[in-house]
Amino acid sequence: MIRKPVIVILLNILCCDFGSTNFLVYSSYDVEIKTDSPIVQGATLHVSATVLDFVPDGKLLQFEWYDNAIPQHKQTNEITSPKDIWNVTYPADKYPGGAYIVQVVVSRCWFLDVCYQIGSARTQFIITVDLNGDLLIEQHNQTITNGYVSTKAEVVHQVKLKQTDEDFVQNAVTLRTYWFVDCNYYGITNGYEFAFNYTLPYEKHMIEALVMADFTPLPTTTVPTTTSTTTATTSTTTAITSTTAPTSTTTTIASTSNGTTTTVSTKPKTTTARKIKRSPINTKFVSEPISLACANGSFRPYHNQFPMIHNYSLGSYYDLQKTYGYFYKILQSKDPLSKVNVTGNNWLQPGDMLSLRIRCDGSKNFSYCVKYRRGEYNITGNETCDIYEMLDNCDFTISRYLSSPKTTVLIIIENDINKVVTPVTVNIYKVKKQGQLSVIVVPVAFSLVAVVLIVFGVAYYFQNRSRFIIEVADFNFGQQYTDLEYKTFRERLKDSISNAFTRTPTPSSSEVPVWPPGSKYGSMT
Repeated sequence: MIRKPVIVILLNILCCDFGSTNFLVYSSYDVEIKTDSPIVQGATLHVSATVLDFVPDGKLLQFEWYDNAIPQHKQTNEITSPKDIWNVTYPADKYPGGAYIVQVVVSRCWFLDVCYQIGSARTQFIITVDLNGDLLIEQHNQTITNGYVSTKAEVVHQVKLKQTDEDFVQNAVTLRTYWFVDCNYYGITNGYEFAFNYTLPYEKHMIEALVMADFTPLPTTTVPTTTSTTTATTSTTTAITSTTAPTSTTTTIASTSNGTTTTVSTKPKTTTARKIKRSPINTKFVSEPISLACANGSFRPYHNQFPMIHNYSLGSYYDLQKTYGYFYKILQSKDPLSKVNVTGNNWLQPGDMLSLRIRCDGSKNFSYCVKYRRGEYNITGNETCDIYEMLDNCDFTISRYLSSPKTTVLIIIENDINKVVTPVTVNIYKVKKQGQLSVIVVPVAFSLVAVVLIVFGVAYYFQNRSRFIIEVADFNFGQQYTDLEYKTFRERLKDSISNAFTRTPTPSSSEVPVWPPGSKYGSMT
């Protein structure tokens, strides 16, 4: 009879890696292990393991799971797939918050339950006391990631829990979220959302949310019951009275028929309490009902109003029937970009330079860039640039020479709130060159003026030329005789005196003077 060790050795030889130099060396694979850590106490951890580069051949793979928690969890799964998932729950009354280790060993199995290891992996996971998640800020149905919100729209605050934690709190009897803005309490919501408006720009705000999931069962109402039975011979009256005290419960059953009294004393169901070391971010609350006031960005206890969990640095206890989560965000409100105004001439002639001036309203910091597209262009709103120019004020100019007959100028302006894309269509047109009006009108006008002046001058001359006739005297008083004898001065003087006494009398004004022929004054013309 062949013993089992011999069979194991034979199987090892058959299933070994014949490609290796040692037939007793098995093929090994890398195993990838993942978890959805961290999880809150009481939630279920999901762990997956995948054998990398393994080709399924129909034979079984054995996944052995275990952790280092106390009490420990173990589980073995046999499947043909190279991927396995292990789900394990960690109740709050057994497993405190902290770091744990989960490990998986993968073996390949043959008949007769003979398996050999082909890989293993381990990883760490975290169990937290508080709920895990984040506080999301949404505006215009978009999640805000840069910490700036618009003053012109409503802001929706939403607590987003991890899926494992959200599945856990679905079983809570009561689920409430307490909201605080700038240390002011704004009420309770039964869900995870809270809407608010921030209307003033350049203000910082701190938003805090406290989620409380209460698993305490609702109290049941006990109705006192009295039974009375009357007969001819006996009378039986049974009274059940239940009295609940903070430390004990006493039930008394009295019977008048037999004179006996039975008293049953039981202890109430108490809430388990234990000390848990908490992380610094969660050391803000107190287990007894309190109100909250905010000082220096942290909660501080005052009066009895809100149920909170305790600051464990003070060494108090934690109510296992309640699970809490604290989330906060710091925001700054700003005005969005608006009223983008573009001025300038977008109809150019060849050789002209484009010059545009852009102004807009909104909160700084501003950045802009410009893109040029030939022809018509329909904007999508998703246009971006590789390089942006930074501005302190939204007032700048664009100057550029363009060559295309039609160009669309895309002006992209951004600030911390929004982005505005403004298209401007620029057209370049050619005009037929014509003589300027002054070149034609001025010469014609002056020519007409010159003609008019000449005409009026000629007319004026002919009209008034009689005024300008000048008679010129002819001083030829005698005939010129070339043969006259020469006379001396004395002789001429003598002749002159003689002629003075012998001159002909001057004619009267009525007589027409007789001038010698050829001695009349001639005209100047």
